[in-house]
Amino acid sequence: MAVLTALMVAGTGCDKEPVEPPGEQPGETPISTPQRTWSWVDFSNSTCDEGTPTGLGANLSDSKNLLIFFNGGGACWDAVTCLQLNTSTHGPFTQTQFNALFSGIGSGSIFDRQLASNPYKDWSFFFLPYCTGDLHIGNADAVYTSGSTSRTIRHKGRANTEAFLARIAATVPNPEQVLVTGSSAGGFGAALNYDLIRSTFPNAKVFLLDDSGPLFKSNAMSANLRAAWAKAWNYDAVMDALDPAVKADYAALYPALARKYPNDRMALLSSAQDQTIRTYLQLSATAFETALRDLDTTVLSPLPNTRAFITPGQGHTMLLNPASQSSQGVVLLDWLNQMQSASDADWRSVRP
Repeated sequence: MAVLTALMVAGTGCDKEPVEPPGEQPGETPISTPQRTWSWVDFSNSTCDEGTPTGLGANLSDSKNLLIFFNGGGACWDAVTCLQLNTSTHGPFTQTQFNALFSGIGSGSIFDRQLASNPYKDWSFFFLPYCTGDLHIGNADAVYTSGSTSRTIRHKGRANTEAFLARIAATVPNPEQVLVTGSSAGGFGAALNYDLIRSTFPNAKVFLLDDSGPLFKSNAMSANLRAAWAKAWNYDAVMDALDPAVKADYAALYPALARKYPNDRMALLSSAQDQTIRTYLQLSATAFETALRDLDTTVLSPLPNTRAFITPGQGHTMLLNPASQSSQGVVLLDWLNQMQSASDADWRSVRP
């Protein structure tokens, strides 16, 4: 679940907003930064896995539309993955890391304001970093021990999301449209935090765009792996808020969201044999593709407001350059425009 290491954005500079004075509550204060350029905003009420505070990236405009992006960066859930293999992005994540991440300024991403065919080019952007190893949904301080080394890992992704969202809502309290999206671990985070964000903006037209974060049916995932995630991240409250069935079967999230928000549009992007995600899920290429096609056929396709865009191969993430991604002759960037404005009949799933 790799980090978007070279986000391609239009504009230059990453200004830093002054840190809030002691006693001021970030969740009550609108974000005020220069428009149409990226700025880093510190949040004293947030934390990375090693205990340092983090923040978010903001690129504001005059638009009443919001794009909320969850970054990727792996996951970890025990001493082996968190301490030995380091399979997730650890903290700190401050302005230094943000500037490094955005230093490869280019064109073509969903953040590109100069790309005429980008349906989000005029929207306000919020970039939510990832340094908690928990798919943005954890609520636990876990102590892991490897040999003589013990370390506390703060899986606080959900608390970070709540802190960020409170201030985003104060900045644009009544948006017209909201895109909730993310790539890799951030794709999982977008889907799993969608209900929280959706309920924050009840009057908006809201979209879910999950890039490379497929929530497979329980028969496709190791029960031991699911149990390890649940124990490490303490995410029951997140699942219970929407549908307790999601704890036993992650794929139950999709119909639960579709039932609760029938007028929203939701989409999953994935390659047929995503090498990165299948490694984390401990699946072979064939097993991953079988699970993905089963999810698409039996869970997503019956939902009237949900679609899938599946590409051949084993690539990972698509939103860095959606114009370069295609399947069955359909270019992803065109498909995203259809998601925003086409009729239900004209916006269709695409699969190899």
